[in-house]
Amino acid sequence: MTEPRTDRDAATTSTGQSAEPIRYPENHVVGIVDAPEQLDAVATALRGAGFRDSEIDVACGPAAADELAATTGRSGLAHVAIRIAERLGVSDDEMEVKHRYEQALRDGQLVVSVVAPTAERKTLAAQILRDNGGHFVNFLGRFTIESLLR
Repeated sequence: MTEPRTDRDAATTSTGQSAEPIRYPENHVVGIVDAPEQLDAVATALRGAGFRDSEIDVACGPAAADELAATTGRSGLAHVAIRIAERLGVSDDEMEVKHRYEQALRDGQLVVSVVAPTAERKTLAAQILRDNGGHFVNFLGRFTIESLLR
């Protein structure tokens, strides 16, 4: 979900090995698609609905999974608290969602992230993912994770 990115017909793609750490995707709709054909349909529909390429990100492959596993996505005290909780075996919704996306990447699925700063954009992005075979669709807000489709 970060650099380096390679252009792809469907959307911007991340395959891991980035120079920057992954950050928690605040105000994003994130979902899983199973195959490149679904990704093509999702990206085409998102663009048709007015989303720009720069608002659509795709992660795929084990390198992206490793990169996601290596970070909490947070910084400062939040990062430290999450790492301590992980070591103690304590889990929360954010960690569970992150682990599900990581596992999807390891299983050969693709994780699509769409910038959605308004309720209208959130609803639209989630509907497009749903209509094109997306699953485990969530909205990641600043302090909440809203399940839009399991």
